[in-house]
Amino acid sequence: MESKKSSIAIILLSLIFCISSYAQQLKLAELFNEGAVLQRNVKVAVWGTSAPLAKVSVSIQGKTTDTQTDKNGNWDVSIPALNVGGPYKMTVISGKETIIINEIYVGEVWIAGGQSNMAFMLENSDNGKDEILKASNKNIRFVMVPYKAFEGDKNRGDMNWRKATTENIPKISAVAYYFAKDLQAKLNVPVGIICCYKGGSGAQTWTSRESILSKPELAPYVENYEKYISKLGKAEYLAMIDKYEVDLKRYNDSTKVVRPGLKKPSEPMGERNYNRPAGLYENMLKRIIPYSVQGTIWYQGEHNSSRAKLYQSLFPVMIEQWRKDFNNPAMPFLFVQLPSYEKADTGNRPIWPELREAQLMTWQKVKNTGMAVTIDLGEKDNIHPTNKEPVGIRLSAIAFNKVYGFNVPYSGPLYKKVEFKINKAILSFDFIYDGLISDSDLKGFTICGDDKIFVPAKAEIKDNQIIVWSESISSPVAVRYGWENWTDGNLKNKAGFMASPFRTDDFKLLTEAVKPPKFKIPPTQ
Repeated sequence: MESKKSSIAIILLSLIFCISSYAQQLKLAELFNEGAVLQRNVKVAVWGTSAPLAKVSVSIQGKTTDTQTDKNGNWDVSIPALNVGGPYKMTVISGKETIIINEIYVGEVWIAGGQSNMAFMLENSDNGKDEILKASNKNIRFVMVPYKAFEGDKNRGDMNWRKATTENIPKISAVAYYFAKDLQAKLNVPVGIICCYKGGSGAQTWTSRESILSKPELAPYVENYEKYISKLGKAEYLAMIDKYEVDLKRYNDSTKVVRPGLKKPSEPMGERNYNRPAGLYENMLKRIIPYSVQGTIWYQGEHNSSRAKLYQSLFPVMIEQWRKDFNNPAMPFLFVQLPSYEKADTGNRPIWPELREAQLMTWQKVKNTGMAVTIDLGEKDNIHPTNKEPVGIRLSAIAFNKVYGFNVPYSGPLYKKVEFKINKAILSFDFIYDGLISDSDLKGFTICGDDKIFVPAKAEIKDNQIIVWSESISSPVAVRYGWENWTDGNLKNKAGFMASPFRTDDFKLLTEAVKPPKFKIPPTQ
């Protein structure tokens, strides 16, 4: 009798397993869940999995789009452009399985990417707590792509869409929140933000291996890493990780006492290090590809500042890769130029100006990009300035003008040309709008002669040009503005936008000879 009961139990368990396995065959990609925002005015990509070679139908707003899964059960469709608003119902059917999402919105979708200044949370920003208390806009929705360093890494969170209300927004990117708030108020449509960022990350970790290898000057990022990995044994690497975790705990414990005495350890480079080439591209960005979006806002560059010259190539390559992945060759890519920061280099070398120049060059050379200047928003002793609202608003100004067609100012004065007359330099600018101004005497200008030694310069505004000179330079050959890690440069236009730091010369950069990093296997302890 007991044997018969056991047999029945086994059969029932088998049936339950089969039914549950079958029920799990139809799935939507992680981003498609209650409250999701879909991009308006474009064909919308929807994808997921089901049984191999099965029919799949996606219906929304009275339109149905059919497709068939491949032999591995993967499917994707491109549904026609949708009407703005919501909530709408989306139904996905495959065989006897049905998935219904009752709350879908259609409006503007943007990715927010970068490193810690994009990740900087609203609750920690200036006036952030007040903003959180009054937040109640259900037409702003966001999703956080969980940090994941490597395949098999633990998932840190979900990918559920949330409303921008008091209980949900404390830990959202402050820059992204203020950007979305400004967009939603002016466009009056649902706005969705996909938060995909990680503190301390370099642009190379957000770029595909193939794209990095496509540029000879960038290829060593991958080649050096893969050469190192090929020599590093698995056991040796795991031992390095174990030691790192012990040292990190000891460091964290030391910070709890009055006088911390240990230096924070660096994570060993390897297959678990998120900053390896393409590391976050593979484990975070790919999770949202090819979701249909309007564009990307980006705040990053600190990590790459010691290799600013390489960033001139790396950043455009990364943008090109993202545009390809999201099936949008002209996808707007709006980014933040690094602010002022006194401690950017331990030797006080002006390397952040070189990174800012790489960002400026990207704006000037890569179509459908835009740059928000923030040199006035930095803090001398803090790499994470807390005044984030103006950053989001400056990004939204670019979007309003370049993406949505509003005739509004969006840029500060941009250096155009220089003319040298006797002992003075005469600078001309674009984006003057109603005129050049400063809040006091002009600051931040330096000038040099043939010796290439820059000295502080005097400057004045005359007929919307800048006249620059120094009594110690009789025959100037070059002018620089804001060419320090921390600058008090104060040139702007009457629209209130700061001028980007610039130089009139093409002298060799400090970071010009710096190549992609090489990795050494430490000696056995």
